[in-house]
Amino acid sequence: MSFTPLRSKARNLYSWFATRPDLFESERSPRKTTGWAIVAGVMAIVALLVYLNPTATAELLGGRVRAGLAIAGAFALPPIIIVVSVVMIFVGARRWRVKGGGVLQNPVIHGFSSRIPVDQAVAALLRGSTDSAGVIAALSAMQKDAGDERLLTIWSSDADRAMYIGVLRVDGNTQWIDTEPVQVDPANYFDAKKHDLAATLGKTSIDDV
Repeated sequence: MSFTPLRSKARNLYSWFATRPDLFESERSPRKTTGWAIVAGVMAIVALLVYLNPTATAELLGGRVRAGLAIAGAFALPPIIIVVSVVMIFVGARRWRVKGGGVLQNPVIHGFSSRIPVDQAVAALLRGSTDSAGVIAALSAMQKDAGDERLLTIWSSDADRAMYIGVLRVDGNTQWIDTEPVQVDPANYFDAKKHDLAATLGKTSIDDV
């Protein structure tokens, strides 16, 4: 079955997750939703105080002549921030989870150049826990390369021993998922964050990491 490249505005696999309702489901993150709701609430209170006390606000900012731009900002910014916060509650607070399972985390994301043999790197990652040193070596190579033509991103759920590896092509402010992300065999599941830290520290194993 052929894979149609997907365009992504963000450096993640959300656009791919959305095409696989058999594997993933989205929801609003309670923590992010609460955070943006608090911001919207605070701005609503600020806006109310400003609009109910326009003269006092102008005097507080140094008078209408001396602080014209500041006064304009005080009246205009709160409602703008409120609108942005409401939008973020419904869009920016979204997260993805394994269908019927745990929330997917993004412990590893690295930029690299086209010089890196990406197929070999992904193959090493797919061997996972059966080749821990190979995983560390692949991650270390990407860290040292530090290019920005491609992105390696790993999404995982420890509770489900589910791990997905994707490679994105960077095209200005847009990213493309040219090939379908791959899943690590649950039997080969590994701690991506710990292996990435080992690579950062120049180690060849995750012992004592």
